[in-house]
Amino acid sequence: MLGVSHKNIQDAIKKAFSSCLDYRVIVYKRENGFNIFDPKIAVIIQEQIPSEVAGVGFSINPVTNDFDEAVFTANWGLGETVVQGIITPDTYTINKVSMIILSKQLGKKETAIWLLPNGGTKEKKGSKSNIFTLSDMQILELTTLIKQ
Repeated sequence: MLGVSHKNIQDAIKKAFSSCLDYRVIVYKRENGFNIFDPKIAVIIQEQIPSEVAGVGFSINPVTNDFDEAVFTANWGLGETVVQGIITPDTYTINKVSMIILSKQLGKKETAIWLLPNGGTKEKKGSKSNIFTLSDMQILELTTLIKQ
């Protein structure tokens, strides 16, 4: 859950634990041979930062399986829209050996999710969708980090 405030943390933990009893989870467990009467779940609590840009980085190109390429997908705001496939993100492909940006594809970035200062999130439609989320310098810095 995103944007949970300190005062709502206990309710969020209860909701996370109860999710292991969700119908979809039970069906998944049955189909994959897991004991449905032995619910197991881990809850991780992390401080969330109000990111301006977020996304996913791949140290190997997931489409071509090229070990020399890194791929980044990004959107404005929190990374939830990228991770869940809600939007078409910007996509950057970089040659990790030569440190050359091979391609930059401007995504539609149909919506963005932003963290609110007092808890919760806000969705904004089409904000800055015609602008790349990352500069060339940021792309190369991320490539250096993912190589490590």
